[in-house]
Amino acid sequence: MTRLTCLISAAILLLISLLLPLIPFPVKTYDFVYMLDITRSMNVQDYTDSDGGSISRLDKAKQAMLTSARSLPCGSRIGLGVFTERMPALLFSPIEVCEDYAIIEASINQLDWRMAWVADSNITQGLYNTLELMNYDLLAQSKLVFFSDGHEAPPINPRYAPDYSYLELLQDQADNWRAGLIVGVGQSNLSKIPKYDEDGTQIGFYQAEDVPHATRFGLPSDPTKIEGYIPRNGPWGTEKVVGTEHLSSVREDYLKQLAEQAKMHYQHLDISASLTEALQQPDFAQRKVQPTAINPLFASLALLLLVYCYHPFRHKWPQFNVK
Repeated sequence: MTRLTCLISAAILLLISLLLPLIPFPVKTYDFVYMLDITRSMNVQDYTDSDGGSISRLDKAKQAMLTSARSLPCGSRIGLGVFTERMPALLFSPIEVCEDYAIIEASINQLDWRMAWVADSNITQGLYNTLELMNYDLLAQSKLVFFSDGHEAPPINPRYAPDYSYLELLQDQADNWRAGLIVGVGQSNLSKIPKYDEDGTQIGFYQAEDVPHATRFGLPSDPTKIEGYIPRNGPWGTEKVVGTEHLSSVREDYLKQLAEQAKMHYQHLDISASLTEALQQPDFAQRKVQPTAINPLFASLALLLLVYCYHPFRHKWPQFNVK
């Protein structure tokens, strides 16, 4: 190939890269809403960072959210929300991960336990209310990714747990409702829960006397099993209950049970890569035709031809005969 032919070919390829419009291609994308537990047990530092130091469950979840967001193909979307007590709060509806990544990154980095408006943590009701939220038209195509350690405070009375059969009716009306993921955050060993003052300074750890170790809400499901049961004056018994609710671990069995009730998948957050892999499973993929720019391909070919034309050792490279 002569240098003139090489230059002409490079010019043609460069012109194509400048003028070629977007071409529709079938692509695989994902659409998620990340909902993060920001209750106090998420401050437990039972993860290790890259430097060998300890980081909280909250920070580990935030890191995993950002890692998974960066791994999603362009055209995918992410929404963001937080929950405490029993109510979710949607911070923004899903936006495109490539074009709006700066917004996603800044928003996730700013998530903090002090955003919580109530101290209680009713995980099962929070999940139920979040799933109801997902049925709004704005989120109808999105899959829920629910981050929590499963530690409820105070412990829930099973008698008043929400009935997920109602959501099964919604699933029958919309097949895409089912796909979602509960992410269990934390380690299996019990750890102390940090206590902070109103300025965010740690002042110690929660002690046994600081937290309720059993529910006192409503009526007990089986009074005969309660020590000191008195129907009127002591429906929850007269004995002091002491347990380990001031310590915290990921409640995997409980979260798996919730995932089964809500017909969702479950994934324990070990390393960030595990979440990335779990989110890109076939159940969550959406196939659609999307305008795609392939202009960089032609520009790269033009650059390679120019390098070939002007490289000092071009005569030693394979020669191409163009007739």
